[in-house]
Amino acid sequence: MGFLEDFRELLVREPKHFAPRQDNENCDYSPFCYKSKDCYLCFGIDYCEDCFHLYHSKDSKDCCDAMMIWDSELCYENMDSSGLYNSDFCWNSVHLTDCFLCEDCRGCNDCFGCSGLRRKKYYIFNKEYSKKEYVAKVEELRVQFFDEGGWEDESGSVFKEFTELRYSVPHLEVQNLRCEDCVADYCEDCKGCYWCFDSKGCEDCMYTWGGFGSKDSADIYYVHNGELCYDCMSADGAFNLNYSFWGVGCRDCSYCYCIHQCEHCFGCTNLKHKKYCILNKQYSKEEYFRKRDEVIAELRKQGLYGENLIYLALKEVGFGFEK
Repeated sequence: MGFLEDFRELLVREPKHFAPRQDNENCDYSPFCYKSKDCYLCFGIDYCEDCFHLYHSKDSKDCCDAMMIWDSELCYENMDSSGLYNSDFCWNSVHLTDCFLCEDCRGCNDCFGCSGLRRKKYYIFNKEYSKKEYVAKVEELRVQFFDEGGWEDESGSVFKEFTELRYSVPHLEVQNLRCEDCVADYCEDCKGCYWCFDSKGCEDCMYTWGGFGSKDSADIYYVHNGELCYDCMSADGAFNLNYSFWGVGCRDCSYCYCIHQCEHCFGCTNLKHKKYCILNKQYSKEEYFRKRDEVIAELRKQGLYGENLIYLALKEVGFGFEK
């Protein structure tokens, strides 16, 4: 059999991780989670604690029903925001405290139904109030907002007023923060990145989504602290990892599925602390490089080198891949 057939047989034979994750404590039904504690029904979170229903979030605590939030605490129903505290129903915002139903606001405290504000306090629908007036009016508006069905019912008077305000306020074309020389959106502290989204602290990356602290990489999805990675999904601390899925602390590996702390592995799965392996078989250093070059030559001849072999190997047998 050829390499692709052998690779498919290995992937089918080896047990699969239902929910790849690492270094978590008491995090049930939470796949793709890393170093989190007491979280439930979360997906793709890192360094989170006491959270519920979070999606692709990082460094957050006591948050619920949120998507793409970073460095936040005591928050509910937020999206694409960072540095929120005790704020609900906010999105595209940074460093908010005690805010409710706000969009594209930065450095604000005690705001309700606002859009496009910077460093404001005690505002309702972009209008300033005294502290006493604000507290009394916001309490009524919060009750009315939920009585009208929240933001699931766009016909409610509170939500309609907020929507009309949003459409009247100019918006930035991209939602980046402290980025330099980037063609990107929803990124923070990135430099020299092209076509990157929802990423933080990345440098010289392209075609990236959900990258954190990665460098000199391309075509990556949810790769943290990676360098020289290409066409990878769900990896952390990887160096020169290519065409792979779920690799942690790996170096110089290609076409691997769920490997941890491995070096110089090719077409392997479910390995830990291994070196110089092909199709999970151990080789000497000299044998490994000779055999690897032979396999690459075979794949090039078949026009398969550089293709997603994990997908090609598994698509005909299921495992969540389309046939």
